[in-house]
Amino acid sequence: MLIVNYNSWGECVQAIATLRANGPTRPDGSPMPFECVVVDNLSPQRDPASIAAVEHELRLLAEQQRDPLAGRLILHHENGGYSKGMNEALAHARGRWILVSNPDVLFLPGLVSRLQRQLENDPKAGCVVPKGFWDPECSGRLPPNTLPTLRELFVTTLGAFWPKVSHRYAAKLARRWVEVWTATQPIALPMMSGCMFLVERAFFERIGRFDERYPLYYEDTDLSLTIRRAGRTITQVPDAHLVHFVNRSGMRDLETMWQRHATSRRLYFRKWYGWLGPLALGLADRILNAKWLQRFRKFAFATPLQDLGASDAPPVLDLGRDCQRYLVLLSLDARFYLAAGTLGAGRTWTPSPLAFQHFVNATFYFAAYDLSGGRFERIGSWKYHCLSHLGTSVAKPPGGPQ
Repeated sequence: MLIVNYNSWGECVQAIATLRANGPTRPDGSPMPFECVVVDNLSPQRDPASIAAVEHELRLLAEQQRDPLAGRLILHHENGGYSKGMNEALAHARGRWILVSNPDVLFLPGLVSRLQRQLENDPKAGCVVPKGFWDPECSGRLPPNTLPTLRELFVTTLGAFWPKVSHRYAAKLARRWVEVWTATQPIALPMMSGCMFLVERAFFERIGRFDERYPLYYEDTDLSLTIRRAGRTITQVPDAHLVHFVNRSGMRDLETMWQRHATSRRLYFRKWYGWLGPLALGLADRILNAKWLQRFRKFAFATPLQDLGASDAPPVLDLGRDCQRYLVLLSLDARFYLAAGTLGAGRTWTPSPLAFQHFVNATFYFAAYDLSGGRFERIGSWKYHCLSHLGTSVAKPPGGPQ
């Protein structure tokens, strides 16, 4: 397993511990040897206690594997970005199968083995990915990534001025997410999430590994298109479940995160769309940021917004009707272009106490859809200011998109 760490020491410790408890197995169920290589990308917080905690977990893993090289921490001398850090980790890895992982994850029982069985038995698969959840109870599903295209750029830009366009696009995304979330058989996805995937080393090296020009974000998008161009698929394994505490590293350095995101975005559109990519991207940015066009920008929720106020208690959504089946989306984005989701039944929804411990101090938006009888009807929109951060009450009013 390869991990790139950046200010996520505590999460990294937890990931390695759950990996030790739920390592890969052979087809007959016997334990399979494995290793874990962690590269720290020059974290600003490199205190001795944090380093020692990660080294301790890696030492336990090495003892478990009876291999002194099975657990290694590499303190990189630079922060060359996620791609460069991951390629550095790969250079120190010895295995045939490469599991790429973020540090802010939990390895659940059977996760790695189910990924490996699928990759071993599916010659069309270039890489395999798990279903992602944002809470340890696996009640909140993480959205499959949306492949950035010129068409998507056009639609989202248009949606900033015509709410109906935005609403239709958000509903289309939600339908697609439900199909992926409820899949019971392996399915091919347009792109992976770089938080975790399994790939065969020989294939990974043949297609060029990660493009190190991407400092942060879009490296998984780029790799997905490279895999598909090579004639392989990105396959989701339905019974391989991963808990991913999204973007814990990024939240600790927002300025650097957004700067690197912008750089990677420009590179991606230039690489895959030639001269037209940067031209379209620049035009869209100018339209969205032009002062004289701001009066034409319009935003409206698809249904009347209910403001739940600010609280350190879990939000409670009254859906207004009994639903045989409902979908509740949770997002920091009022447009719901990127949202986690949960499926259920009844008239109300609230996160469980354990799930609520993973909420952060931010402004959240919720959207509910009634899926009863095969329909897909949006029935509510809510806004909620969370005064709890990872289980601890805070007095600071949350920021976030309005």
